[in-house]
Amino acid sequence: MSATENAKTPSILDLINRTLELPTLPDVLVKLNEVMDDPESSAEEVAQVISMDPSVSANILRIVNSAYFGLQVRVGSINLAVSIMGFKMTKKVALKAAIFSVFAKNAGAKIPDFDPNLFWKHSIYTGTLVRALGKKSEIFSGHHPEDLYICGLLHDIGRIILLEKATEPFANVLSTARTTQRSVVDLEQEILGYTHADVGSVLAIKWYLPEDLTIAIRYHHNPERDPFHKSLSSLICLADQVAGVKGRGSFAQMEYAMPGPELFEAVALTPEDVDQVCAELGEGGESADQWL
Repeated sequence: MSATENAKTPSILDLINRTLELPTLPDVLVKLNEVMDDPESSAEEVAQVISMDPSVSANILRIVNSAYFGLQVRVGSINLAVSIMGFKMTKKVALKAAIFSVFAKNAGAKIPDFDPNLFWKHSIYTGTLVRALGKKSEIFSGHHPEDLYICGLLHDIGRIILLEKATEPFANVLSTARTTQRSVVDLEQEILGYTHADVGSVLAIKWYLPEDLTIAIRYHHNPERDPFHKSLSSLICLADQVAGVKGRGSFAQMEYAMPGPELFEAVALTPEDVDQVCAELGEGGESADQWL
């Protein structure tokens, strides 16, 4: 790689210093944080904030009327939905919806080897798989299923930043990966000097996302290096690799490696457990059409 090419590639320090203009936290989440940090806030006040964002409102109602809550009567009021779901769950659903509001519609096919629809379908399926596998392992009994889903959903969010803010070098990464069948992650490190996992973790820090999520994003391709949440990083890594092997990878025409035994051991699951979960998911997970 020439010095000129290298000069075009932002460094990880540039990212931290906002040279790549990492997106700010969506207004609805900023306001939700402010309201929920006030112990005297009511469900009505939270509902007023949510009602300002149609995407978040729609998904709050979708979740509260899903089989997860098993309600006998359909809920059409955001105020009632917040009361039923509670503040914590409401915030998680709002985060999930806001992420798609910020990124999904802006992730146009700017480079030939990146299909945004394929990317989001992979992210959604990985999130669904992380949640389902987490429920099956005793190691994650203390984790809320929606927390696990969000970890899986956001694991590759750094690639959207690269697509938007480092388009040329990222295009080089993907075209080289396609022609050589080398690892996209290895090529990111080689060509960019950092990976999408680094970028995603910087975004998570900027958005004040939970520490375990931030660290899991950072280490989801090398969980053995995670000094704090190795089991969570391993779960995301496992789901990510299984998604690829099952034909639900981020990129077409690329090969995906089978998960190694160390990943199954780290999350206290067997290949048979994973096969069973995948069979139960079938065509699986949540439909990308609900988000895009």
